[in-house]
Amino acid sequence: MLDMRTSFLDSRTEVMFRISSEMETNAMKLIGITRDFITHALSETPTEQEVCECLRKKRFHFISQGIFDGAGNLKKTELLARLQESSGKILFPSTFTPIIEMKGLSIVFDYLVMEKAFEQIFYRNPSIPCAININPSTFDSTFINDVDRLYEMYSIHPSRIIFEILETEKIDDYDDFNTTLSELRKRGYKIAVDDFHPLWNHNAICIENLIEIDTVKIDGEYMKDLYCKKNSSFTVEDFSVNIKHIINTHPTVDIVVEKMEDHGMFEFFRDIFDELGIKNVCFQGYYFDKGSDF
Repeated sequence: MLDMRTSFLDSRTEVMFRISSEMETNAMKLIGITRDFITHALSETPTEQEVCECLRKKRFHFISQGIFDGAGNLKKTELLARLQESSGKILFPSTFTPIIEMKGLSIVFDYLVMEKAFEQIFYRNPSIPCAININPSTFDSTFINDVDRLYEMYSIHPSRIIFEILETEKIDDYDDFNTTLSELRKRGYKIAVDDFHPLWNHNAICIENLIEIDTVKIDGEYMKDLYCKKNSSFTVEDFSVNIKHIINTHPTVDIVVEKMEDHGMFEFFRDIFDELGIKNVCFQGYYFDKGSDF
């Protein structure tokens, strides 16, 4: 009797485990949780001491994610910075960024990332331009001097570097900000605006006040909501009107559509841009490239 009961419980446990696993798998598919997200969502939150130690010892790990044109040709890549503990454990931005912001180290972090990125680009010598994420407050009067210092140190041609302005802060003085961008572009560097929301009131940065930009990257969460029809206020018509407004404001700008997760999503937005007659469009996301160590 005991053996029969044990056998019954074992088989019931196996069935329940299988059902639970299937439900978990389906749920993860539905909400689009990626393997990277699971990895860092389940990891322990680092302490302030661990984060500061990584910064002091410049322990960075870069993930390179490609950006492709509509024909699938690799055009450039974005370097996504992670911190790496002495144990080898990788810390994701969602775990360390709040600590860096709380301690007022965002500008320090940006400078360390930029320096490490130049070093890695020098040694790896990629054939395509690399984008480096920078917070708006870092683009102050001293930024140019540090960029010039890194150029003298590594002699990387400026056309191989894209400075990507993060949509994290409001810009108080656009005159000074544009002066910095102008000096960078005079040297041959490219400027991109990250996570730009096509509905203007959602943005910290006013793109109409920016003079010197080369690329606008459309906010990935907006693109997902528009494609999946999650928000009735997001319409293709409004999206098209605002994209045309970006092009009218910055006629030579390139558009990058972020977070392309499958072929259907890619075709959806590719067709919209084809109908608008906009050719300078690239795509980024897991459908094209899940990212790799750099």
